[in-house]
Amino acid sequence: MELAGTLTNAVVVALVGLMLARMTHGLRTELKGDIAALRDELKGEIGALRREVREDIAQVRGEVAGVRADLTRLAIGLGVERRTGND
Repeated sequence: MELAGTLTNAVVVALVGLMLARMTHGLRTELKGDIAALRDELKGEIGALRREVREDIAQVRGEVAGVRADLTRLAIGLGVERRTGND
């Protein structure tokens, strides 16, 4: 009689283990898909931010070049002599 109870317990534990394994496998597969989608979304967001920063930097460089040109014209207008070398 004790053998039958042990076998019944073993079968029940095995079935519960199989059910948990299937549930966990489905969850892992779902999580992998979610993580991959999130990774792709983040890559797109990072790419967009990089483009925006590059555009902003290019705009600032253009503005700095314009200010530099204005200052050069002002200096020439005031008669400042051009520097030579590392003065």
